[in-house]
Amino acid sequence: MATTLFEDLGGEPALRKIIDRFVDRIFDDVMIGFFFRNARRERVKAKEYEFAARHLGADIPYTGRAIDEAHRSHPIMGGQFARRLTILKQTLEELGVPEHVRTHWLAHTESLRSLVTSDGGRECDPEQARARAEASRKEP
Repeated sequence: MATTLFEDLGGEPALRKIIDRFVDRIFDDVMIGFFFRNARRERVKAKEYEFAARHLGADIPYTGRAIDEAHRSHPIMGGQFARRLTILKQTLEELGVPEHVRTHWLAHTESLRSLVTSDGGRECDPEQARARAEASRKEP
């Protein structure tokens, strides 16, 4: 009987531990944490859990907004996307996620890049990003 990546990972307890650690790290990160200053940590954890469980093959609905819609108001630079991806990779490695699950998860995340940012670069200037974020909040 075939298993899902969700099952290979260890199911709900394992995924919740990963998501908790990952979301705490992105909220507290000096390069991208400011994007979450108005977000509720527990809500982000819940939506990240649903999203990950779903793409890992669990029969769990994702109840969040579409990825492009959720990120549209944030002027996310390519380097910031890369920073989130790096934090995800480090978290998956630190928690001993099986390689085939890590490979899928990272590739899936990378496949969403164009929905999150139109900036294909990998550089990240936190001051420039903050200025872009402030400017986007002032637009009508």
